[in-house]
Amino acid sequence: MLTCVAATPDHIPAIQRLERGEGFAGLVGRWSAEEHAREMDGGSEYRLLLEAGTPAGFALLQTAVLADACILLRRIAVAEPGRGLGSALLRETLRHGFTTRDAHRIELMVYVDNARARAAYAKAGFREDGILREIRRTAEGGFRSMVLMSILRPEWDAAATAR
Repeated sequence: MLTCVAATPDHIPAIQRLERGEGFAGLVGRWSAEEHAREMDGGSEYRLLLEAGTPAGFALLQTAVLADACILLRRIAVAEPGRGLGSALLRETLRHGFTTRDAHRIELMVYVDNARARAAYAKAGFREDGILREIRRTAEGGFRSMVLMSILRPEWDAAATAR
């Protein structure tokens, strides 16, 4: 059984394990426990996906700086990609953002070359808004581009009604 709950500081070790999952290097950010604790204290919200009580995924939601009623989906990761956990977590995160947090827009950034994630976000209703050229510095000192994607409340409402 899958459930989604608000994460607490006690969940930080599990969140760190999830963001360091196999194949995530270069795709999912990795923070120290202190950085996650600061983020939680700073008002960001962590949603934790539990499968039979065990952490199976998490999403990090931040209030967007440049837009009203907008949430930034800063990070999302699951323990076992390909099992539908990411889709379930994304659906619940969108439901939570639009209903509980009363967002009008939820946006995210994904690396241009992360075709799997881009397809998953598009399937959930996100649209590509444009490319943020060379916005992230790599460990080697170069830069990578990202795609800005978003979904609006009316789009989510229409998709939810169709289900």
